[in-house]
Amino acid sequence: MSFRNRLVPRLVLPRFVLPIILGSLAVLAGCGGGTNNPIAPPSGAFSNTNFSGTYVLSVLGADIGTGNGSFFAMAGTVTACGCSGGMISGGTIDLVDNTGTAPASAVGTNSTYSISKDGRGFAKLFITPTGGTAFEVDVDFVLTSSSHGLITRFDGSGTGSGTIDLQPSVVAQSALADTPFAYTLAGGDLAEDPLSQTGAFTLDSSGNVTTGVADTTVFSLTTLSATTNANSALTGSVQAGSGTAPGPASLAATGLGTLSFDIYPIDSTHLKIIETDGFEILVGDVFTQPSATIPAGNLVFSVAGPDPGGAPFAAAGVMTSNGTSIPSGSEDLNDAGTVDFGSNPVASQPFSGSFSATGGGRFLVTLSTFAGGTLFAAYPSSGGLLLQEIDSGAGAGVTSGVALAQTSGASITSSQGYGMNVTGADLFNGVELDEIGEFQTSTTGMTGLLDENDFTVALGTSNLSGTYTAGSGGAGSATFNNTVPASIFYYAADGSTALVLSTDSSVVGLGTLEIQTTPTQAALERPRALPMLRLIPHSASAHNKARFVRK
Repeated sequence: MSFRNRLVPRLVLPRFVLPIILGSLAVLAGCGGGTNNPIAPPSGAFSNTNFSGTYVLSVLGADIGTGNGSFFAMAGTVTACGCSGGMISGGTIDLVDNTGTAPASAVGTNSTYSISKDGRGFAKLFITPTGGTAFEVDVDFVLTSSSHGLITRFDGSGTGSGTIDLQPSVVAQSALADTPFAYTLAGGDLAEDPLSQTGAFTLDSSGNVTTGVADTTVFSLTTLSATTNANSALTGSVQAGSGTAPGPASLAATGLGTLSFDIYPIDSTHLKIIETDGFEILVGDVFTQPSATIPAGNLVFSVAGPDPGGAPFAAAGVMTSNGTSIPSGSEDLNDAGTVDFGSNPVASQPFSGSFSATGGGRFLVTLSTFAGGTLFAAYPSSGGLLLQEIDSGAGAGVTSGVALAQTSGASITSSQGYGMNVTGADLFNGVELDEIGEFQTSTTGMTGLLDENDFTVALGTSNLSGTYTAGSGGAGSATFNNTVPASIFYYAADGSTALVLSTDSSVVGLGTLEIQTTPTQAALERPRALPMLRLIPHSASAHNKARFVRK
């Protein structure tokens, strides 16, 4: 029996707890403050001028609102001046939580941003829903180039993680025609049960879906069981929109029915998608599907979701593929803070499996001794191999994530700047945790700054320092001082991107490390496009049960 299927009891996490984490120095509940007086490292060449043009962003997380920890999703555009004054001239943002939707809301011209020399940025967005009153949403991000960054919500009303990317030009509808796409959506329903949908489609010149397939899974936190509608026909339409305004989309598949979305294109190969009809709370990514084949060679992967007991679960590792089977794989995991097998700390679990093409750009993945599920749907894409567990019934969890083809010599290297994003569950405080950081590496060490939103328990900036050890096959580990998570494993896909797993017993989480390039480099030189991070269960004391959100 796999480790995860030991049915770890569902966590009931306290919400309002004095934030004492691993005895570390407290972080002040205010942006930019901390008892450790954080100081930016002297390296870095970023400034306000490196944030210029229209950027597409998306965030998935938790919103305190009236839901006391309900799902929250945001996607849209902002237009930055690229000037020393740090002005945002406009944009359009969709916001969704369990109280309703605010689609295509205007970003006010009084919105501002600031970029520090290490690439960390902060923006105040003043958003006005149609016919409504303006309100402020703050976001914190780290640029890895002038065209790409990692982002979190960074205010006292909620948290979440995602990505932000430069839109080089307006994407025409014709650029989407006759191109296969794969997509992934995650979030929850209005009953606060987590769900995800992954699929593939092709559009005609008018934006109508000509062929499509989808897998949908909903996990009930009441019955602790998964309901899956696998390999269902997908119909609908997708419109590109124009300028900073979104285009409409409609997708219909068994399990969720017909849902309405807004589409925010980054370019013709990568779109952001967010639900706008108020039936569910879903946001995600759409990528081109250049080849409907499984790559051969080593694949690094990370997945997350609730385990069969409803507790937060995350796993990552490396598997070897020959295109039709997985002769060998190695999985590390963190299940509700348990990060070992017997007496061996984080001992990798071996697994194997097979791929079977089912048509429409979809593959069925069957795994043996994998502690994150037995059956998965897999969709190759330009953003990686999109994965979704499709086990069903009691005893099934719901994990989803991504696998990336690993290049030769993939590693984390010295004398480089890296952006880092971690999202997950703070088990000590019973809340969602989202972090943005930047650090510089030496031969074995790392030094930088970390911005943390612990779902309003702690909100601020602290010094980041630690050491890292490179292992074999692009994998390695890192230990941080005075911060959480205190330890991680990383799995390098290439020289610019690595997937991250928290190996801290107080934080179940996933993340990414992305190398920082010269700020003036073009969009095509940014780190590889990835789906938004998959969030982990977060608690909501109003319902007295553990939850998760995926991004």
